[in-house]
Amino acid sequence: PRASGADGGDRLRGSTAHTERTPFFQSNPHDGRAHGRYEYPCRGMNGASPMNPIYPILSSLLDPAARLNIIECGAHDGSDSYSLRRTFPHASIFSFEPDPRNIAKIRERGIDRIVDLNAAAVGDRDGTAPFHLSSANMAKDCPAWIRSPEWSGSSSLKQPVEHLERHPWCEFNQTLDVPILKLDTFQTTKGIANLDLIWADVQGAEDLLIAGAQKALATTSYFYTEYGETQEYAGQLGLAQIMTRLPGIWEVVRQFPYDVLLRNVSKLGKANATETRLMAA
Repeated sequence: PRASGADGGDRLRGSTAHTERTPFFQSNPHDGRAHGRYEYPCRGMNGASPMNPIYPILSSLLDPAARLNIIECGAHDGSDSYSLRRTFPHASIFSFEPDPRNIAKIRERGIDRIVDLNAAAVGDRDGTAPFHLSSANMAKDCPAWIRSPEWSGSSSLKQPVEHLERHPWCEFNQTLDVPILKLDTFQTTKGIANLDLIWADVQGAEDLLIAGAQKALATTSYFYTEYGETQEYAGQLGLAQIMTRLPGIWEVVRQFPYDVLLRNVSKLGKANATETRLMAA
């Protein structure tokens, strides 16, 4: 959600969201610092990554000790990449990020040493596509947590619409052609037969991701994605629209205000006890 682990939505949707997260080490039973298992060379992470309530949910559904296959679409500054790695230390994590400013941050922090970083956007075709770069106009009424004009957390393949009205300080004054590929192409190229999780933070481009990942999604157990009932970006999908575009049968495990965790019924079958408890919460 471009909020570096925001609690169920884009940081821009709530000015207090970033202050209300629980630190990773206080919440995750698989805390590497507590068990002395993980020493990742990640600079600028201050010893912990912000905690999203999705992490303990995911670790209850997927075995942290298993060799999982996880795809992260939209890594931003690498904070969620870091949290995914700490939650699933043995997983193969493939992270995608097209914004060159974010790629530089990820590499400077050493996140590219703990995930397979792909400097590309995920979409409905293979090739290149225009990418709208976000920035912050510091002369306007910016949230307190915006400390630099280089705000890269809202960049998107999609043109901003209501985003411009809701967050007038956030501007999109530059467009850059970036590499883009379909997840179906990536999965085939990598020879990955099974995907355990797709984590999608693509700023309104969910329709493009889904269109280019029909085969990949059919092999995916869980799909965690943003959704938008308003047109923050052109053509952004609501939850019902997302559900109709997914291959096979899917159901909601946990819904947040701007994000949702879905399970692939066609692949997984009937919900187990943990999933049933989460769906009833």
